[in-house]
Amino acid sequence: MNLSNPNAHARCGSFEPAFAAARLGGLKGALSVALVVGALSACGGEVEKKVGFDDREHAAYLAKGKASIDGEGFLRRPNGWLARCSGGVVYLVPATGYFREWVEVYRAGNRIANSKDLNETHGKAIRKTQCDMQGRFQFADLPAGKWILVTRVTYDGAEWTNDSTLVSEVETKQGEIAKVILSNPNRI
Repeated sequence: MNLSNPNAHARCGSFEPAFAAARLGGLKGALSVALVVGALSACGGEVEKKVGFDDREHAAYLAKGKASIDGEGFLRRPNGWLARCSGGVVYLVPATGYFREWVEVYRAGNRIANSKDLNETHGKAIRKTQCDMQGRFQFADLPAGKWILVTRVTYDGAEWTNDSTLVSEVETKQGEIAKVILSNPNRI
């Protein structure tokens, strides 16, 4: 599945993940993260989730592995300068039907109905990191598999303003470093 659509950013709506912490049933100090929906354009509607979360399908993604991802997130402004994801959060989710459906719903300018209720279900499968000042990020200790990366890049200027969600799919292999660039072609 191609998650990069250079024209998708022109549509209303976006996929804006944010994280909230929740206790993991009885395990003191253990937290799970929950993917929640941010503000979307008023033109989008609510869509019922069709693909359910399967614990068995996602179990392999929870394991510790020997793969990693090194990436960079930025947008090229109309004047050629770069706006980086400096300080921004990068999310990594398994590239399963469950999470691909989320991306496609938001790409279409809609949002998932009752998404907050679904967060406890899938929160354990979400990883996050932060972009450094140069817009670089890294995920380490990953199992082999296909993943979806999501971040946002925003810039304001006298002539240009932009707030874009960038999405890309990447595959990790044991003992290897996958290199990823999230940029203009990755907008949704």
